[in-house]
Amino acid sequence: MKSGRQCVLDGIKIAMAYVGTVIGAGFATGQEILQFFTKYGYNAVYAIGVTTLLFIVVGRKILVLSRRLDAPSFGLLIDHVFGPVSPLVNIYLAISYILICGAMFAGAGALSNELFGTPYILGAFFIATCTLIVSLLGVKGILATNSVIVPFITIFTLVLLLNVLTTNNKTLVSGGISAGQVFPLLKTAITYASFNLILSIGVLAPLGGAVKDIKSLYIGSVLGGGILGLLMLASHTSMLYYVPDVFNKEIPIMLIVDGLGKPFMIFYGVIIWMEIFSTAIGNLFSIDTLVREKSKTQSNIPAVVICAAALFICLFGFSNIVQWFYPALGVLGFVLVGMIFIYA
Repeated sequence: MKSGRQCVLDGIKIAMAYVGTVIGAGFATGQEILQFFTKYGYNAVYAIGVTTLLFIVVGRKILVLSRRLDAPSFGLLIDHVFGPVSPLVNIYLAISYILICGAMFAGAGALSNELFGTPYILGAFFIATCTLIVSLLGVKGILATNSVIVPFITIFTLVLLLNVLTTNNKTLVSGGISAGQVFPLLKTAITYASFNLILSIGVLAPLGGAVKDIKSLYIGSVLGGGILGLLMLASHTSMLYYVPDVFNKEIPIMLIVDGLGKPFMIFYGVIIWMEIFSTAIGNLFSIDTLVREKSKTQSNIPAVVICAAALFICLFGFSNIVQWFYPALGVLGFVLVGMIFIYA
């Protein structure tokens, strides 16, 4: 039996992996939070509360069910929940993870080109190589990497909020929530949670299968969901002070970072890269564990092939991938969250 201290440490590592998988380029730029929450104004805090609760509850159910199934990948969990149609769901998720991985490579290539003037493909190849190395390390690699990345991202987000609160004289006032706002706020909360849970299941399932201690899984889900809620709230609050100007920016957070000087701008670029990297390793790890489980192999060749495929996909550009495939992924997320509530 693990000691209480070890349970807490394992729970923290799970939480870091959970957070690292969910946050990506969309969160780093502020565009995700802007579109899902900030456009609803102050009252979006209620939606953020619902989303946070879903992250905690559904995340815990995924971890605990995966522990019960002794799941080596998300494939076994999907088989249990979806039954006869599980092969189609697994294939769809596998393709989605590869596409998202390609989108992350594309985002990193564009970011490197913007910040350092390096060729687009060189930046994409660099992150692809790093992603492959960490993914091949398995669960330990995922836990160790996110245990470093997530604290940096959390500190940055909170420092940004503190700067906004101390330098902006604008006062945010709640006008109360009307009956007509309840459904839109509830819809956006469930949609955002569903989309991100469908992405995180690929990491949470093998973590639940690998970390057997139930207390660690509970700590991981509560802490992970709580940190995600804190980050959403901090980013949302920061951008509220810059409404309506943020709605005219491709990278809303840049409106806040712009006034903090060149060094902070470079640091922001590093933070975006970290968030892209954390999402990329989560997606590659997810599809690699599925292939290993279904093919009964321990070879590294599938991971290399998958990484090469994602690198090829990144040539199509981040925006095209997001435009065509992200909405469909969110639809499946609705179904998955509902099925997990029923069967987990």
